Amino acid sequence: MKKLLLSLCMILALAACKDENKAKEANTKPVVKIGIMYPMSGDGAAFGDAAKNDVEMFFEEFNKKPHKFEYQAVFEDTQYKLAKQATLAQKLINVDKADVLITVMSNFGAVVSPMAEQSKVIHFSVATDPAVAKGKYNLITSSNPEGEADTMYRQLLKQGVKKVDVIVVNATGPQSMVDYFQKRIEQDHQIEIGQIFHVNAEEKDFRLMLYKIKESNPDYILVQLAMPTIDVFMKQYRESQINIPVTGIESYTYLQNRELAEGLWYVDAAPATDEFVKKYQEKTGKTATDYAEYMDFILQMITFGYEGAGTTDKEKVIDYIQNNSAGQNTAVGIISTDEDGILQGQAIVKKIINGQPVVVKE
Repeated sequence: MKKLLLSLCMILALAACKDENKAKEANTKPVVKIGIMYPMSGDGAAFGDAAKNDVEMFFEEFNKKPHKFEYQAVFEDTQYKLAKQATLAQKLINVDKADVLITVMSNFGAVVSPMAEQSKVIHFSVATDPAVAKGKYNLITSSNPEGEADTMYRQLLKQGVKKVDVIVVNATGPQSMVDYFQKRIEQDHQIEIGQIFHVNAEEKDFRLMLYKIKESNPDYILVQLAMPTIDVFMKQYRESQINIPVTGIESYTYLQNRELAEGLWYVDAAPATDEFVKKYQEKTGKTATDYAEYMDFILQMITFGYEGAGTTDKEKVIDYIQNNSAGQNTAVGIISTDEDGILQGQAIVKKIINGQPVVVKE
């Protein structure tokens, strides 16, 4: 009996050692620290909330599978204030020792790009301005801005548009879209740009511009604005009762009150797949994803790069992503990879229906 008890004790002790060894092994996996700079409050808080939801959703699923590295996300609230961006990036790089940084919107990404390059920290940005991807360590995930401008041009031609007036905010992303749109026009000159109005990010009064546009009488108004300016403009546009239709590239994505664009179409970045939308809605109960698909896309690329390269050498991780990510199926569909660090899906046309963006089949 004593021998039996002794044998049982030995078996239990060995089992305990194995469990302890497994736990130690799990705890000794290299940690990849991901610093995420999103607006968690103020204008754009919906995007921060969606990003946080996706981080939880992504790693709940990812951690069920075997993996070589542990991933830790650290969120910092930009409050959608550009002045905070450099300070937050410095903290994440120097204090938190982040291996990867994630930003959203071109003007915010543009602040971080040179810092990431200098510090040799991988930087992903949900951005449209190719300048944000400048350097070895910077990558952007979006639709090809040139492709989005081309999609806009083709849609306007379909509707017989000959002349557009443009309103653009002084920010790198919206301005890059206008630049690409102008280049597309120069290819065959079937559409003319009449007036271009440049506004600052705090513009509150569009009434004089709307009056001048009414006098000019273009076929369409192309509006390249972001938060919170797009809401201000659309409210005053509706109040003006001008009959000239308004469109934009990604503009209505940033509307807080999407009912202001009810019935209007626009060009947007590659949309979330049906599978992702279903998963996200089941987790959050929300109908709009608010670009959570792009956070998912980035997290997939980060884990794809580290797990595939099998090393914490950031340069090798980036090379692995650049050389192997094309054709990957992501939350925004099958992607292509540009040698300049642009990972992209296909632009799409959407329409605001019942206050929600709905993909329009061309």
